[in-house]
Amino acid sequence: MRAHAGAIIVLVAAILSLLVTISTPYVRAFDDVRVYFFGDAAGNSDAINQFRLGIWGWCHRLISNGNWVCENTGLAYSYGVQGANGNQQWVGSSWTRGLVMSPVATGFLVITTIVSFTKHHIIAALLSWWSGLVTFIYLAINLTLYLKVRAQMRHLGTIENTDFGPGFWMSLAVLILTIVAGFILLIEHRRARSGVDTSSPYRYASNGGFFSRFRK
Repeated sequence: MRAHAGAIIVLVAAILSLLVTISTPYVRAFDDVRVYFFGDAAGNSDAINQFRLGIWGWCHRLISNGNWVCENTGLAYSYGVQGANGNQQWVGSSWTRGLVMSPVATGFLVITTIVSFTKHHIIAALLSWWSGLVTFIYLAINLTLYLKVRAQMRHLGTIENTDFGPGFWMSLAVLILTIVAGFILLIEHRRARSGVDTSSPYRYASNGGFFSRFRK
């Protein structure tokens, strides 16, 4: 088990990244950016008190009956909200297109997981760090989307709160895991080359010393 610690960490990172990739609207809880309204607001002609943006689409909650309405728009979608003052703000497709980096990172992590359970630890370590780099790019795009949405929602004349969704924090955990896994895989490679058995304790062996030569 100890000999595959790096592979197990990569596997956990891959599972987390896969959950992030599923995202809203397929799983409403795995959104990237969410906005809460504490006044009157409208989204697509319906009064809402919350909306969530994911990789593949959006969801918003109706004030009238508390039901959620979700739409699977695919990559690079737009979403508009109208405030109580009649001002309308849009999040354009150019701000959501880059979220595709999450599925890309997941694909690399699946490959990394397979390689990490073999003896090619150096290749697995490099793939792990590469997956971390792609995840970092996704986080940067997610942060940019968050700042854009927060800036636009302040023009609606409505009390609101813009926050990161769980998808952002899960991706941050993936980034940390990929970095750690890369170093552990390198350590496992070094131990494998030095012939150290990490699954059993060290044993002392003696050749009997000088006088053993005279034994028959």
